[in-house]
Amino acid sequence: MKAGKLIDIRGRQLGGETPLICSPLVAKSGERLLAEAAFVAAKSPDLIEWRVDYFEDIADTSAVLESARALRRLLGEMPLIFTRRSTREGGEIIAIDDEAVARLYGAVAAARLVDFVDFEMSNDPGLVARVVADAHRHGARVILSYHNFNATPGLQFMVQRFLEAERLGADVAKLAVMPLDRSDVLTLLAATAQAEDQAQIPLVGMAMGPLGAVTRMIGGAFGSAMSFAVGESSSAPGQMPIADLKAVYEIIRRSRGGR
Repeated sequence: MKAGKLIDIRGRQLGGETPLICSPLVAKSGERLLAEAAFVAAKSPDLIEWRVDYFEDIADTSAVLESARALRRLLGEMPLIFTRRSTREGGEIIAIDDEAVARLYGAVAAARLVDFVDFEMSNDPGLVARVVADAHRHGARVILSYHNFNATPGLQFMVQRFLEAERLGADVAKLAVMPLDRSDVLTLLAATAQAEDQAQIPLVGMAMGPLGAVTRMIGGAFGSAMSFAVGESSSAPGQMPIADLKAVYEIIRRSRGGR
């Protein structure tokens, strides 16, 4: 990683030698969310992602903000990512439209309760620009993401999606794709490496499912700055337990000359 790409977030460095480990929260209620967060935080991931598309009160902004405040108190200095994943990119069906989602992102950013917001590049360009501007105005960083649960696009398509996220104002670019064979896994890793050579922001690249699980372990060697691991429940196929991923990272760190 180039030194200029490092993002210091509550004392953790995104874009450093070892990828950060993020664990998702997928609870449906505020009460269950806090219980899940306490359980996951005890396993000491580097970051927590709140997948708010699972939250049954997503249409109630005040309820979302109340739960976000409670999460912030519980997590202390552990960084928090706020994510609504759309159904077209593997998320849950929700009761509000994309315009309302953008307003919700703005409200959460304005409350300064999260460190990152994750928004999909497939959204309307005007909404993408608004979410980026709102987040940056209030001190939050932006992950612009692309997910394909059906296949792995071509190498150049993925490289360009990484670079497009940067052009649109992202602080971090994320791609997750579904490999159909072993060569797709290699294509994802190659795309991450090629884009990382060109981009000025940290990248997150992974292949999903059993075939892609290896990318969650070795992605850092190809330029991926973060991986997702299970604390209590997974949010995508191929995620492994936090402790297992930590053990792999320690082995890789030692093999590369770390102490």
